[in-house]
Amino acid sequence: MRLAHYEPLSLGDFPGRLATTVFTVGCNFACPYCHNPELVTTMENTPQLTEKAFFAFLERRRGRLNGVCITGGEPTLHADLVGFVDHIRALGYAVKLDTNGSNPEMLGRLLETSSLDYVAMDVKAPASRYSDVTGNPYALALAEISIRLLAERDTVHEYRTTILPLLFSEVDIDSIARMLPPGSRYVIQNFVPTKTLDPSFVHARGFEPGDLATIADHMRLHYPLLHISTRGGI
Repeated sequence: MRLAHYEPLSLGDFPGRLATTVFTVGCNFACPYCHNPELVTTMENTPQLTEKAFFAFLERRRGRLNGVCITGGEPTLHADLVGFVDHIRALGYAVKLDTNGSNPEMLGRLLETSSLDYVAMDVKAPASRYSDVTGNPYALALAEISIRLLAERDTVHEYRTTILPLLFSEVDIDSIARMLPPGSRYVIQNFVPTKTLDPSFVHARGFEPGDLATIADHMRLHYPLLHISTRGGI
């Protein structure tokens, strides 16, 4: 695994768990608002965290932490992800995977073996604009497969979208939600400007609280499991 770094303690990345979040290097999407650009564009120069050092940390924190969130970048691009997850679970930790859904084969392997306790899948855009937003011509077809895989399994999961007025209207957000199976947990993450893959998006803004509340109220009429997050997302 190519690891960049980890956050020793996260209270929000893994619902119901005291977790550490580990970041993998590399992504096959180029979402302009991504707030981890160093994991996408400067992979060779990204500082590396060794697996040995990470697992040594997990050994020290056994009994104090009870979850590991694997995020990125895109973790499913790594062929050794299955073994990495197995090692974490062997230490007694629950595992959450953050994914863009672009590798349904890897996701399916992990779901088949019940290796994951929670999955958060980013659904990036309405179907008509999926390639434009992600910069990947195959993104939509792969995401649709991953959406179905999660819906067919018992693994706890959510679908989520980072939204900002520069890219998405309320109609767009509704179109994204319609891509999901009925009854899905859908999380809308309001964009928070930090560093971004496209430098021009550093000056973009998320939805104003009142506008966000209005969108949520309208959508909850049809999507009762809609959840609004103000923590921001990639």
